[in-house]
Amino acid sequence: MKIIMDGKEVAADRGQTIVEVARRNGVYIPTLCHVPALEPAAMCRVCTVELVEGRRTRLVTACNYPLRGDAEIRTDTPMLRQNRKVLIELLASRCSGSEALNALAERYGADLNRFPAEDRQCIMCGLCARVCERVGGNVLALCGRGVEIRVDTSFGRLSPTCIGCASCVQICPVDAIRIEDADGERRVIVRGKEASRVVLRCCTSCGTHFGPVIDLGPVLERAGEGGVLAFNASVCPACSRRNLARRLAERHFEQHALEPHAAGEEG
Repeated sequence: MKIIMDGKEVAADRGQTIVEVARRNGVYIPTLCHVPALEPAAMCRVCTVELVEGRRTRLVTACNYPLRGDAEIRTDTPMLRQNRKVLIELLASRCSGSEALNALAERYGADLNRFPAEDRQCIMCGLCARVCERVGGNVLALCGRGVEIRVDTSFGRLSPTCIGCASCVQICPVDAIRIEDADGERRVIVRGKEASRVVLRCCTSCGTHFGPVIDLGPVLERAGEGGVLAFNASVCPACSRRNLARRLAERHFEQHALEPHAAGEEG
């Protein structure tokens, strides 16, 4: 299989997506809705490239298009730059102030004030809903239709199934989701609205509240991984590390302790 990317022949395996081939060969293609850990969904469209197969030229999304034969790929033509510029301007109108969008706007010369601000605090990439389905408790989902589609919980109510893993917070490309730990509870805030509350545990060693101890069994089962040892659910991570360090130190000194008859020897 012969793949030409931006005029250069690159290494590629059959079935790899264009984004995988590009990253493998150091070619930049922008993405907002794609992470390697999740199946691609092509929601943001900023990864669109030109694909030439035989006599046919078309636009495809690079994150989910698998290569099956000889092809030529153009990732940075004037038309693609203009398309990305307009997409970035549209997305910025939904979610102003995003560092990721600001960086893309600077790269492609986008005018972040071109379209009226909607301030929906979301670009509808779907990453939070997809990672919540894969790792969390199926709390977040894409709700509504057409221009009214949004990320929300079931019936817009506080979810009782949230495990407080904060995967949605970590994966959101525009920082539209946050967590707040206060009064012994963890609150997940999605687009300025409280989506769930999770009771935090109190450390039996120092008395501080700490993040929820997640049952990794169902998560690992969905991920196809084997079981791991259970966490200490009653001790916070700081105390757990301190206790482990103390046990390791005690074991080290026990192994290297001087024999009684050698304690008084000079050396």
